[in-house]
Amino acid sequence: MNIPKVFKNPRYLVLFFGMTISKLGMWFFTIALPLIVYDLTQSASKMALVFAIEITPQVLFSLIGGALADQVSKKKIMVFGDYTSALIVLIVPLMFWMEYSSLFVIYAVAFALASLAAFHHPSFESAVPEVLPHEDLIQGNSYFRLSENIITFIGPAVAGFMIAIFGNVNVLLVTGATFFCAGTIFIFLKLPSPSQNVGKFPKLLKPIKEGLNYVFRTKIILAGSLVIFGINIGFGAVESLFMFFLRDYIQFTSAQIGMVFSLQAIGPVIAVYLAGRLKHIPRGNIIVFSGILIGIAQILLIFSQSYVIALIVCQILIKGSVTLLAINWFTLRQELVPSDLLGRVISSTRMAAFLALPISAMIAGFLADFISVIPIFITAGTIAIVCSLIGMKTSLFVKNGQKTLNGKVDIHQN
Repeated sequence: MNIPKVFKNPRYLVLFFGMTISKLGMWFFTIALPLIVYDLTQSASKMALVFAIEITPQVLFSLIGGALADQVSKKKIMVFGDYTSALIVLIVPLMFWMEYSSLFVIYAVAFALASLAAFHHPSFESAVPEVLPHEDLIQGNSYFRLSENIITFIGPAVAGFMIAIFGNVNVLLVTGATFFCAGTIFIFLKLPSPSQNVGKFPKLLKPIKEGLNYVFRTKIILAGSLVIFGINIGFGAVESLFMFFLRDYIQFTSAQIGMVFSLQAIGPVIAVYLAGRLKHIPRGNIIVFSGILIGIAQILLIFSQSYVIALIVCQILIKGSVTLLAINWFTLRQELVPSDLLGRVISSTRMAAFLALPISAMIAGFLADFISVIPIFITAGTIAIVCSLIGMKTSLFVKNGQKTLNGKVDIHQN
């Protein structure tokens, strides 16, 4: 059996297994926390607020996380992030063991974990081109997504059954353990040190400004950020209400919810397979087409109340399209952006993309307390489609006959 080239790289293996274990535990948290809030409140807006709170730190702290990723040890950031996350997630079960329940504490834990992720992710993603040569980036990113999607298939189902047996709160102990294991694995990661800033206190304002300037003067990066922002307006509205939709409208049990989240992972697995087959297509075109498919599938969710198969198919299409979009957006940035700017550009574009999510989540949650989620899903899907079609008119989209460089669009810097 032929071993994929990237798995012969020991530094890639450390990144791969550290990320995989961390994602496994995070799925227990992702399933359990909204259900804890539902059990306490039975409110759509308060469940949607969990989603908004988990996204907001990506907007607030991504720029700082990117600036640090380009100046200090990425390894130290990742190790610290996972160890600290392991401690923070234990606050919720400790609170319930003391027979005390507080939405504020639950929201605070969600915010803290997401804040650490805002520092962790730029370091993780910008470390990939430091451990892989340029020609292996698509394969490396694809296997990251494949691993994540296998975990997405296994994690929710296991989480759902464990919640049914042990309860929402106790399952969070597993999340804490996996964060600790991931942090320990990252200790063995070998990365080059940022030589320019050894022994110096990291700067923030100037590096952040440099990263933002690069985004604004690089047309394809700016266009991609704006298009994904628009797609995320629709995606965030549906995603923030989806757990409430399953629990309140369709009245699924925890185990059934876990199975839905597991089955939807079929889409990302297919997307990972397609990513390598479609690498000759310009990255921006795939991003645009993926956004259109996301919107169509969100609209078709209106049939899922009557047909469970429609629910599964739509979620497979949504998650698969999101994965294909993410792989190509990650790779596009890694291919075009200089390594000394990559962390800051990742955080800047990530901030722009994620800004749409808490805004749309809070609006959707507020509306869902007064109207059915069905018109919200239809509106959200329409927004995603329209924003994707607008992307066809930008430099992100390569028209027939337009020149490309090595399969990529020219960055067209001003």
